[in-house]
Amino acid sequence: MKKVAIPPMVADIIMNGISNLNGIIFDSVNECPCCGGQLKGHDTKNKKFATLIENNQQKNIFVNVKRYRCKDCKKLVYSDSPFYDDIRIGSPIVDFCILNLKMHPANHISKILRNMNIAVNPSTIRKFNTLKTGEIKSIEFHGIAFPLSLLNISENIRNDESLGINAMIVQMVQGRPHN
Repeated sequence: MKKVAIPPMVADIIMNGISNLNGIIFDSVNECPCCGGQLKGHDTKNKKFATLIENNQQKNIFVNVKRYRCKDCKKLVYSDSPFYDDIRIGSPIVDFCILNLKMHPANHISKILRNMNIAVNPSTIRKFNTLKTGEIKSIEFHGIAFPLSLLNISENIRNDESLGINAMIVQMVQGRPHN
């Protein structure tokens, strides 16, 4: 097993960014993606974005995703949010796993994430191997690929007030396939 070397500043930036997502509401959507119809608010779903490890305890980070009902086709439509379809972990963490599956086994990726105080099981990481994504922009530190979507979470939260939540979503999901 390779030694895990994560620069502490990088781990802190990522953990703080993810922690700051707790409770954020994603409510942006323009029209029904199926028929282009007008949407009416339905409810808000609480979705787990990540599980962090703080003081040897697991802490779930949740975001709220607004759901709408199409007035024309009656389909339920989720707001734009940083999740891949049918995946219950935030897309920046999934991006990290996908990029690193090309270089490391799933159990090593799980260990790397634990060193950044993020809990993801190796069996979950293995499932991401077949996920179809668009291009994932990244940079590499010490043989570990970091997606920009994960590194930019803190910056996106800080800019949230001036740019709006839509800018954060664009940064996290840019170039990815949607429903």
